[in-house]
Amino acid sequence: MSEGTPESSTEPDEQSLSKRARETGLTLKELVNSIGKKGKAVAQQTSTQLKEAAKDDEIDSKDAADIQMLGRHIESIITIFEDTMDKIMAHPSYDEQHGMLVGFKKILEEEVNLIDARLGMAKRLKGMEPSQHTETLEERIEERKRTNAVDAELVNQPLPDRDEARTMAEMVEDDREKI
Repeated sequence: MSEGTPESSTEPDEQSLSKRARETGLTLKELVNSIGKKGKAVAQQTSTQLKEAAKDDEIDSKDAADIQMLGRHIESIITIFEDTMDKIMAHPSYDEQHGMLVGFKKILEEEVNLIDARLGMAKRLKGMEPSQHTETLEERIEERKRTNAVDAELVNQPLPDRDEARTMAEMVEDDREKI
């Protein structure tokens, strides 16, 4: 029986060794998987950041091209804006300044709406191709009325010629004098 005891003691050692080896292998496998997942996440985050940076560069270059298209007009636009802001800030009351700035903001928003409407119309006109069949004059007039009706809904009526060259501050001062 003394011989059976050493054999039975070596068998559990082998089982415990193989069990520990399996556990160590599983732990190693989990560690490798974890490192792989973390590396993949970092790579995705980096690629996303690079894509965003590329988009920002594209936006910047597009903005620069748009500004260049304004060309010589940009200086006059900036001057008019700065003059208007200076005249608004010259008023002593902050309530008056606030009202004028709110009004000026609304005017600028309407200008943006006008530009958007004109862009939309230009895109529609660009997309229109000459018709393959001959249209009568009445059909052309009806088409023109239909497209103008849509444009008229998007665009506010322009200011009278006498008001176009005036700044917002001058208009507010005139309104105040009327009151």
